[in-house]
Amino acid sequence: MQILDKRPPIWVSWWMAFSAVVVTWDAAYCFYRPRSFVGGDLAWIWAPYNMVPYSLVDYLYGQPGLDSKQGFTNAQALMNVIEVILAIEYLYLRHTSPKTSTTTPSPAHRYHAHAPLVGFAGALMTLSKTALYFLQEYFCEWCMVGHNDRFTFWAVWVATNSSLVLGVCQNSASLLTHFSMILAKMYYSRRTWVLLPLIVTIVLGRFITQALMRDTADQIAYLEWSTSQKSSANDTPSISSTSPTPIDAEADQVDLGEISLSTSHPAALPLTFHPKGLSVLVVGSNRLAASRASTFREAGAIVTIASHLAPSDLASEIRQLIESDQTSYKQIEAKSTKDWASLLSSLETSIVCVTDTMIGSQSRRSAASVQTIYETCTSLKIPINISDQPIYSTYTFPSIHRFIGQNGEPSNLQVAVTTNGQGCRLAGRIKREIVSRLPSNIGAAVDNVGKLRAKAKATKLSEEETQAYEIPLNSPVEQLHTPSLSRVGSSDKLLFPHVTEGESGLSEEEQQLRRMRWVQQMSEYYSFENLARLKEDELDQALATWSLTSSSASNEVSLRHHDNGVGRLKKGKILLIGSGPGHPGLLTVAAHHALKTATLILSDKLVPSEILALIPQSTKLHIAKKFPGNAEGAQNEMMELALAGAQKGEIVVRLKQGDPFVYGRGGEEVLYFRENGFESTVIPGISSALAAPLMMGIPVTQRGVAESLVVCTGVGRQGKSVKLPGYIKSRSLIMLMGVARINQIINTLIQLENDGRDGKEYPEYLPIGIIERASSPDQRIIMSTLGKIEESLKKLDERPPGMIIVGWSVLCLEGKGKVDILDNSNSDQGNERMIVNDWLDGKEYKVKEGLQEGWREILDSI
Repeated sequence: MQILDKRPPIWVSWWMAFSAVVVTWDAAYCFYRPRSFVGGDLAWIWAPYNMVPYSLVDYLYGQPGLDSKQGFTNAQALMNVIEVILAIEYLYLRHTSPKTSTTTPSPAHRYHAHAPLVGFAGALMTLSKTALYFLQEYFCEWCMVGHNDRFTFWAVWVATNSSLVLGVCQNSASLLTHFSMILAKMYYSRRTWVLLPLIVTIVLGRFITQALMRDTADQIAYLEWSTSQKSSANDTPSISSTSPTPIDAEADQVDLGEISLSTSHPAALPLTFHPKGLSVLVVGSNRLAASRASTFREAGAIVTIASHLAPSDLASEIRQLIESDQTSYKQIEAKSTKDWASLLSSLETSIVCVTDTMIGSQSRRSAASVQTIYETCTSLKIPINISDQPIYSTYTFPSIHRFIGQNGEPSNLQVAVTTNGQGCRLAGRIKREIVSRLPSNIGAAVDNVGKLRAKAKATKLSEEETQAYEIPLNSPVEQLHTPSLSRVGSSDKLLFPHVTEGESGLSEEEQQLRRMRWVQQMSEYYSFENLARLKEDELDQALATWSLTSSSASNEVSLRHHDNGVGRLKKGKILLIGSGPGHPGLLTVAAHHALKTATLILSDKLVPSEILALIPQSTKLHIAKKFPGNAEGAQNEMMELALAGAQKGEIVVRLKQGDPFVYGRGGEEVLYFRENGFESTVIPGISSALAAPLMMGIPVTQRGVAESLVVCTGVGRQGKSVKLPGYIKSRSLIMLMGVARINQIINTLIQLENDGRDGKEYPEYLPIGIIERASSPDQRIIMSTLGKIEESLKKLDERPPGMIIVGWSVLCLEGKGKVDILDNSNSDQGNERMIVNDWLDGKEYKVKEGLQEGWREILDSI
């Protein structure tokens, strides 16, 4: 009887169907890592795997293999897909009849003759793939599964994989006997059923026995201890993520024997961590160990240094720490996971730092020991840093500088630089460069702002008040009721923070909210020098909504006619000058001269500190308290101060951002001073409406693109909305003071019918640019479309002040330029959308930052 006359047994089909499902499930587990791990959003699909969990049994399947970019796992999973395809093909061929032109085939031939070959190929692939799985563990000295205890190794890893091998062997033998023309008798095939699994078992048995010869006592103790600590580990203060992926490391990466390191890892997440009262273990005997211990001690941690050396053989710096009782010392001989787990448990360790892995260290730690410590700490969710080993570190020691504050005491300001493990020496150099460019008294400025915040939050804050700090600096706020300039002679009082609720109309909580916002404004706009010079009594005055001078001035100040003082005092002068877009190099010569000769300068809040730094130290300087909701009141105060100074014979400068007559309220001040006997001099400044787009390479007018421009504001008097112009393709729209109301402005521009717009609606794909801090070294423009700019802004940090430019001029000089927008060929919406899409490279937005090289050279030389 020929072999092909017998149909393959039905149990082979059942095996093929079952294995196809299981193998598909297993391959998907590999492809969907880490989402398939415990805690992942898809973990429920692989609940049987995660009950163990298998990712901790076999690191090749787990997080370590994923972090080290082991390609074997996914390569094997891809082969699984081919295996499934062969199994499905076998089932089809086995259970369908071949199409022939002859009569119906006999029952013995009602399947395709080559079905056993296809099935055997799939089974052989499974067998070879599983054998390769065992072999790679053997040749890497059980690097991925050797950490398991005896029971886990046998029951979870060996048993599951061996059962698959045995089943495949029987399956292969069955299919082989049906296809082989050499095995002509059934009894021989039955022998194959027995012999083939036996041969495979003998071959693999040698490798399994090799694993059993390992000393697994350490792994058993470690598993038991780790399991008992799972609940307590959740309460351990930790700065590591659930993944053992290294965040950062300070030192360069070096080779440690067999450890395979990678310089490619996720970006670091810099955090400020306070280890006060936590137990820290520093492992090492060198000077670096002493330095790390001192660093932790300064942060209030309880430090223990450990090494295998006797105390007399330690670095002298460590001995000094021990003798002064700043740290304790433990001489240890920890080698196994059990030893390290026991040590960490006895010390109730929260953080670990290993320093004896540095090149040149005495008794440098081995690669195996490094891996043992790392695995122990990550399993217990204890943050660990191993010097010179970025891949085995879950936190970093950046290069740090702490500034000096008032009275020579350390301030609260620290600057930290990390190179993500690419060069600690370079990090130190970069840190020194940063520190050298900052004012020496910047630490005192930070401390004073901290005191201001504490004073502003003098009473208990509600949840709503706490959230006030999250409000953008330029967010619109309802204006306070303040006297109008037209009400000359009014007896209305200007607002003071200590005024009662009945007098001001504001509750204590509302006043507190405004004080907090004012601290934000001071932090953003006051120069570091001014903040650093604040004295204790001036801190209280800084929070006052109104204060005429630093002396005990009257609390009641009203807008009124002033006697011009003729015959009593020498009459002074008032100058209104524009400071330009921001950089001192763009200040006019006349404005610069006025700053040097003035005796009293009243500056708007937005004037950059670099321009205020030009003012002589002997000149009195007052900065407007224009926090949101108080713009009218602050404006009135500045005019009162200017008038009072001029009446005393002062040369008063009203210093404004941009140009005094371009949304600078200069006209109001000219009329007010004239009505009170002073004819002011107005010195123009470069308006940011024109300069800001230019600094970003955007022409507000351009032949073939923009034939006209409109400059408008985003907010009117008392915070009210203004009527915006309608869309004209050939016109650029420039809007000052509108970023805080971007949502309202966008809706007004693009909605089909909107009473806030005078004219046609704007296309939602029209280019828009948000320009921030123009002419400053950190200037930035965010470019998008009207329809997408809001979402784009939410993804970026805020850098006030900012302005808006809308129109085709935003993109016309990008790259090779696009200066034919107004041509008829570009008139339809399809072409316009294509132009915008090409400009944005298909993205939602794009950003340009910093000064152009040419501008930087020019401005830095001034």
